[in-house]
Amino acid sequence: MASGGSRGAGRPVTVAELVALNEEIAALVKAGSPLEAGLGRTSGELAGRLRGVTASLADRMARGESLVEALEAERGAIPPLYRAVVEAGARTGDPAAALAGLSRYLKGFADARDAVGLALWYPLVVATFAYVLFLGVAVVVAPRFGEAFASLGLTSTRPLELVEAIGRSAWLWWPAWPIVLVLIALGWARSGRASRLDASSWSFLGLFPWMRSLVRDYQSAGFAELLALLLENRVAYPRAVALAAEATGDRRMIADARTLAEGLERGESTRTALAADSFRNVSPMLRWVLAYGQTEGSLVHALRSLAPMYRSRAGFKAEKLRVLLPSLMILAVGATATLLYALTLFLPLAGMLDKLAGP
Repeated sequence: MASGGSRGAGRPVTVAELVALNEEIAALVKAGSPLEAGLGRTSGELAGRLRGVTASLADRMARGESLVEALEAERGAIPPLYRAVVEAGARTGDPAAALAGLSRYLKGFADARDAVGLALWYPLVVATFAYVLFLGVAVVVAPRFGEAFASLGLTSTRPLELVEAIGRSAWLWWPAWPIVLVLIALGWARSGRASRLDASSWSFLGLFPWMRSLVRDYQSAGFAELLALLLENRVAYPRAVALAAEATGDRRMIADARTLAEGLERGESTRTALAADSFRNVSPMLRWVLAYGQTEGSLVHALRSLAPMYRSRAGFKAEKLRVLLPSLMILAVGATATLLYALTLFLPLAGMLDKLAGP
């Protein structure tokens, strides 16, 4: 069984698997059942990486280790964020509440990932279709018209010469879009792993103007909800801010959180630490709550109120993208196809007929 634990340590579970494991542990804790016995029975019903990790946790706890120690031994498979919250829940004496909060956060993370994926899927399919269409026209259709002009002793038109030149260099540029698709697929697969449990693998979507605000809202929702969960379980504010920021995957937010944590550890107030131009990339409301939440009311309550607002706003944007982007992409592909048709068929054919009819 120990060997199964070492295998689990080297194979990170996915977010979906971590959700399933967390719900199983939460149910056992709430029922007051021994974790080692419950996880041992459950491991036989699971498949893949989760089976090895669950069996290893049950084996370690059966040998006298605590849940926190067992999770630490599986640090290659379980993200540090998860272990920190479980440890905080154990210290407060209310692990069930910590696990319930983790379940909400993990499901929110998974929902955000699914929403982004659905918003991106159709545009990628349409863009791929347009790319294949352009490649086919430039490599196959345009040279045929060029041969027809040459066989009739006619001078080729400039638009046709342009498309033929692009087609002759296709061996250089045609892999560009497939490489982009492979990188997106690898990043998306990596974002489904829970080894770090952050959104850095799909933060590249911020490069697209229509996705930047969507990703930012989901990051803000995750940051607010996770910070509230950590503070609720009495994790020190500097460490809680740093952990919550790391889970967003946003480099600027992580750097700002570290600056804030260092200021707090030096004894500065949150308001003073935030005055040094930190957290400028988050919304003004979240920044205000971070600066004044501890003095103007319950910081945890304020963060809990912000998270659903950000998530709802991001969900609305994702739904709008799913409705509008297909229409915009169809218009773009239609315009591209019309342009290609004109360059490679209509204009060359009109030119050919004009020259054949001329003196």
